[in-house]
Amino acid sequence: MMHGTEDIEQERCRVARRPAAQDAPPVLCWFDVAPTGPADAYAARLRNVLDAALGLALSEDFDEADLPVGSVPEWFTAASGSGHAEAPEFARRGRERYAAAIRGGSWELQAWLYEFDPDSGTRGWAWWDLTHSADDGTTRIWVDTWGESFFACDELRWLALVAGSDDVSGPYLAKVERWHTAVAAEPPLSSSGDQVTRLRR
Repeated sequence: MMHGTEDIEQERCRVARRPAAQDAPPVLCWFDVAPTGPADAYAARLRNVLDAALGLALSEDFDEADLPVGSVPEWFTAASGSGHAEAPEFARRGRERYAAAIRGGSWELQAWLYEFDPDSGTRGWAWWDLTHSADDGTTRIWVDTWGESFFACDELRWLALVAGSDDVSGPYLAKVERWHTAVAAEPPLSSSGDQVTRLRR
């Protein structure tokens, strides 16, 4: 799927804050995740990495050999490279979970970032939302896949696991009403849920 500049700008806004209900497409996909720690901290880690990646997509020339990584949280840089032994325990555990699930090894940072190249078309999803139900403890990552139920998403699975999750299942395609229901079941957003909060370590 192609991601134009305006699309990426809108996606980055959704990373920072929940989108309005009237902006939702007819269908969305979700992934169920099992964070190993507090849901707020997990959400902040996801959002911080995506904010950095989308910022690069808007500002950098992907024809260059390497993208600058100064905006990428340090824990993610460590998890996605040869220095993974120095990564936090939640990230190292996520690497192991990914390797067991995908059997393709880990992602290198530059390769992962290049998935956000606006001209590539390999990324088959765009971030939509993250919800957490206080009733049943369900945490869900929601993405817009333009109605597709089968799409490239290993880079998202990698992020979801190394951000501190024991399991990622999905994707599951459903009408947007399911997202509306999930939002209704969620506690009010905290300060870390309505804006990107920098967590470097």
